[in-house]
Amino acid sequence: MKNISIKVILLSILGTAALLMGCSDSNAVFNEPEAIRAYETDAQIMARFVEVDRTTGTFVLNPDKKVTVSDYLLNSGREELMTVSQINRNRFINEMEAVNRQLSAVKRTGGVSAFVYSTLTSNVVIDGDDNDSFYISKLNEDYYSHGRVASLSLEEGKSRSASFFAQSDMVMTVNIGNCTTFYCAQVSLGNQSNSDSEIVFISGVRSFIPTHNYRLVAPSILDDNKALSGMTLIGGDNVTVSIAR
Repeated sequence: MKNISIKVILLSILGTAALLMGCSDSNAVFNEPEAIRAYETDAQIMARFVEVDRTTGTFVLNPDKKVTVSDYLLNSGREELMTVSQINRNRFINEMEAVNRQLSAVKRTGGVSAFVYSTLTSNVVIDGDDNDSFYISKLNEDYYSHGRVASLSLEEGKSRSASFFAQSDMVMTVNIGNCTTFYCAQVSLGNQSNSDSEIVFISGVRSFIPTHNYRLVAPSILDDNKALSGMTLIGGDNVTVSIAR
């Protein structure tokens, strides 16, 4: 009888403990995950801190960049950057590094006449490794080109081309539509014998100023009957390139 009583007592104790544990678990408070802002919102904040490293020819995120006048006094921009969620930050960095890998690969391959970079605060042109007389320079944002002779809406992963008549001195206009955060594209100028006489690599981050103008001088393309070709590598079908005399 004593053994039976001891077993009953032990079972009662264990049952009570299990019941208490069950009650304790049911009353546990779990921290809900914080709401993550839309990626587009955080991407707009981070894009303000993107710069071009002229040494490597790639994009970098500089948290110490002074974006507005108040940043020199209060550093409010950096504080806003710190509010970006880690998930969105990782996605943004991954998109930037995808473009950087393309840029690095093109630099290793060689044969590019110029690299054009666009950010929210800068428009940079860096000469390529072609030692010819090709020349490209930035024009003012309010420059209005006359006499457009060719326009090409680039497609991702698919080359498109157009023929036009122009002398060696031209104006190239690059327009970026509603693309993803980063983009890069390859544009070639040439003629019937060599459609890739001059190659310009265009890349950037989505900006409030979607259109940029550049003056081109390409004396190596002797024929006035020229060809414009290219395709988007990253960023979808949102890059348009036009040529004017």
